[in-house]
Amino acid sequence: MSKEERVEVKAFYDALTEHIKQLRKERHISQLKLANILGHNSTSFIARIELRQNQANYNLAHLVILAKEWGIGVEELLPPSSLLK
Repeated sequence: MSKEERVEVKAFYDALTEHIKQLRKERHISQLKLANILGHNSTSFIARIELRQNQANYNLAHLVILAKEWGIGVEELLPPSSLLK
């Protein structure tokens, strides 16, 4: 992967994380509740993702679980192009 591609992938993950965080807050869902939905017992998992630490990211399985839990399509979890830099 070239440096430009790595920058684009990082920008996508940053935008994805921000979008899911926004959706979480709109639904008044705590980091703990979101972690529980994704099968984790503490907020540290979600906090690492939202703070963009240690290359923690949502994966496809997370998106499928969230889409089902929130009654939306997986594509609605993807960041709008306006968030991509």
